[in-house]
Amino acid sequence: MEPPAQTWLPSQACQTSLSSMLLTFRTLGVPIAEHKTEGPSLIIEFLGIIIDSQKMEARLPSDKLNRLFVDLNSWHTKNTATLQELQSLIGTLNFACKVIAPGRAFLQRIINLTRGVSKPHHHIRLTNGFREDVKMWQLFLKDWNGTSLFLNSFWENSTNLSLYTDASGTLGFGGIFRNQWFQGKWLPHQTLTTKNISIDWQELYAIVVASYIWAPLWAQKRIVFYCDNQAAVSIINSKRSKSPRIMDLVRPLTLQTLKYNFYFKALHVPGHYNDIADSISRFQQTRFRRLAPHADHQPQPLPEELSRL
Repeated sequence: MEPPAQTWLPSQACQTSLSSMLLTFRTLGVPIAEHKTEGPSLIIEFLGIIIDSQKMEARLPSDKLNRLFVDLNSWHTKNTATLQELQSLIGTLNFACKVIAPGRAFLQRIINLTRGVSKPHHHIRLTNGFREDVKMWQLFLKDWNGTSLFLNSFWENSTNLSLYTDASGTLGFGGIFRNQWFQGKWLPHQTLTTKNISIDWQELYAIVVASYIWAPLWAQKRIVFYCDNQAAVSIINSKRSKSPRIMDLVRPLTLQTLKYNFYFKALHVPGHYNDIADSISRFQQTRFRRLAPHADHQPQPLPEELSRL
């Protein structure tokens, strides 16, 4: 009679694997820092980041998160800063980017202020762009608890998700996600005749609306968004624009990615790939129903707070 098969608990299997690895390293003469060796454990701190395999999340330790919040608040009244002070801030924010991936786009202008400066005590004038980026980081901390859930390892594109948006310069905007859709007409302050409103702004506005309606359904996803406007693609991927009005859209879009933990990039495609959203934005309802017979009878309500943008 054969002995019963041994049942291994996950912790036992992990302990066996760790012991085997340590034995192999010792046999090969690989040095081991015993005081830094931890586990097996579902929660471990690695390079200053807490990795939680039970909750499937990475997070900043609370003391580091609190220091970051205090550090950012101290920059409110400053008009200048030394190179050493800026480098310290950059180091702190760069560390936070290990968990706050969208934050990298709001770090570059701060780094640029240090270009060409070599003396640690040299004073550097802080720009409006610097202040805007610091405010963005403060918004991150206000709406975020220092935790980032692990994202899916694969990318999903607009075709897989049935996710499309579009903007018609003179009429309106619209989008569709699976069977849900939205549609709206431009308000007077959002038309192309208004100063600082461009078709790029309108295309990005439609994407922001989509994120406010459907972001909860995008959690943990990596999304490649197809867009027929090359400028909007560049803005989405860099999270940067020289236009203050466009940055007014980039900020809430970035906050949505952080709040609902999804990652977003864009790819330019020809306009004919976007027929359904095009028909919605042009209020061509007959054409829309022909192209998307599966769509809901009624559109999703538009987020009221976005009408002020």
